[in-house]
Amino acid sequence: MKAMFFYATFLLFTSVLGYGNYRLRIPNGDKVPDPCNPSKIWRGVGHLGADGGGARNPFGVDFEKHGKLWTRLCKLDSDGDGMTNGEELGDPRCVWAPGMVPPKAKKTISHPGICEPWNSTFCQEKNKWLSCEERKLTCHGLEDPNVRNLTLKFPQRMLVPPRETNYFCMIFDIPSDRDYHLVATQPVIDNREVVHHVLAFGCNIADSQQIPSSPYPCAMLAHPNCLEIIATWTLGSAGECANPDVGFRLGKTGYKKVALQIHWNNPLLLSTLMDASGLRLYYTPNLRANDAGMLVVGQDFIQLNPQPVHSPPVQVTSVCAAKCTKEMFKTPIYITAAINHMHYHGISQIISLYRNGSKVRDITNDLVYSYDSPIINTFNPPIEILPGDEIRTECNYRSPTDGDPVCFGDGTQNEMCYGFITYYPIHRLLRPWCTTRRSVESCQRHLPRFQNGPIDGCHWKRFLTEGKVTILPNILQRCYNENMTTLECSDTCKQAVKMVRQHKCLNGDIGGYIVMKLRLITAGRLFLNAIDICDCSQRLDLGYCDRRIERALIGDQKYKYCTAEGQSRKYDSRQNGGNVGQVIVDELESGVKSTHTQYTVFFVVVFCILLK
Repeated sequence: MKAMFFYATFLLFTSVLGYGNYRLRIPNGDKVPDPCNPSKIWRGVGHLGADGGGARNPFGVDFEKHGKLWTRLCKLDSDGDGMTNGEELGDPRCVWAPGMVPPKAKKTISHPGICEPWNSTFCQEKNKWLSCEERKLTCHGLEDPNVRNLTLKFPQRMLVPPRETNYFCMIFDIPSDRDYHLVATQPVIDNREVVHHVLAFGCNIADSQQIPSSPYPCAMLAHPNCLEIIATWTLGSAGECANPDVGFRLGKTGYKKVALQIHWNNPLLLSTLMDASGLRLYYTPNLRANDAGMLVVGQDFIQLNPQPVHSPPVQVTSVCAAKCTKEMFKTPIYITAAINHMHYHGISQIISLYRNGSKVRDITNDLVYSYDSPIINTFNPPIEILPGDEIRTECNYRSPTDGDPVCFGDGTQNEMCYGFITYYPIHRLLRPWCTTRRSVESCQRHLPRFQNGPIDGCHWKRFLTEGKVTILPNILQRCYNENMTTLECSDTCKQAVKMVRQHKCLNGDIGGYIVMKLRLITAGRLFLNAIDICDCSQRLDLGYCDRRIERALIGDQKYKYCTAEGQSRKYDSRQNGGNVGQVIVDELESGVKSTHTQYTVFFVVVFCILLK
């Protein structure tokens, strides 16, 4: 993909007026009627879709072009119907400003991005993108008289937390009297203002294992034992139909439990939003020829640094290597559907199939990507993948123009680069992922054939197990006071740090992976902070997103310590609020054990999670 092509197109197609707060930048933005059905509201005022998301309509294009400023938009006639945007939105004199009560409209509010009357001869050419037919789920499989359905919803309407990004999950039992195939899914949407997407995960959870009985906060994965996505809904979709020859197996020998995940988007941090959305699963006892599986490909590390406005897109890539597919799939698999996944900085994404170093074909090719209106690519006949083939993923992003870098993460303010591929016949994989973190391949860490071997000279598994009672305690005992609240960069500490810094497991791309694991626990953060701050000769070879933890950055006080004045004093976390040390102190004071002896015992427990 040519960078200049993306640069020329992304300005026209990135998301706008999809968030409720954008509607606050125009008068009566929450009252714009749907020309197809005036009794309904067109929430995505700047989008082709009434619910928002996807490409922009003429008003949305002008909204972005003119800096999202009403003073520049008001006198324009974006839809070309002879009325200015101000006249259509009830501000004909263009006196309104954000925060003001909109002036009382002398005429009915109309849509500034749709030429009206929408079905008139004059407007038909201008509105050729507009369809007033209601989206309905139409699946051949639903004609099966034996199809049953089960609606997954939280027991009652829930209050949406006043955070921008919220993931809530709940695990449901599935009928297990016999085997079934999941053949279709349909959204059950309660509050379109807040629901961004809904997922269902198949779970391998033993009956004896305790699970939450009510909705609970979750992240990208609903549960450690619920790894396979079996159903999705995103803004603008009427639902999903499975390929006629495949289905996800539920019931007696399939998934007996399914986790529902709801993603709520609350950018205004409102505390009054409620929702009770869910998914309706359609399943049949008339089993199809093949069981479906889901494979995830893509990149687990992203860092988009702020750049000037007219900078070219940033490209992020990942390869599911030949050695990985050869080990994961002993027989050919067949792709029936695939979907790209980025967030709001995403411009375009391609997933391609390579065989023996030569490109076979594209699996997905979103030249213009929209997080709000993703394209589900279906294939009939399916695409054949042979053991030893490569699956390459390429994501292109617009950079932020100010503030901190954008990092990989669950929230829509973060970024992702994934592809979700539905295939058959299912291969029972321990982890249905073939991703990379920078260049470090997930198959090297999780497939039995590779996981005990070194990566770039680092015996990573040994480092994460043996290091719990050797390397980390050694640094903590030499570099911190007894309560682990004060970093003391003594000569003994600096000598120990210098030796550790040379370890192959703390350098290069595998070093970034190890750091990511260590950041998950308090002891690991203390260790990383010490080995960065107490060596003034160089910084750890880490990016902003490697260093970031809640409210702070690893090594964020290095610049204070590495001065003539700084080296004469101790680094007291309690005197430096808002940094890693203070975050760690907060954690210690909330119940984490803090003496050297207790920390050594603590390592034995917490490092077990690092190998997952």
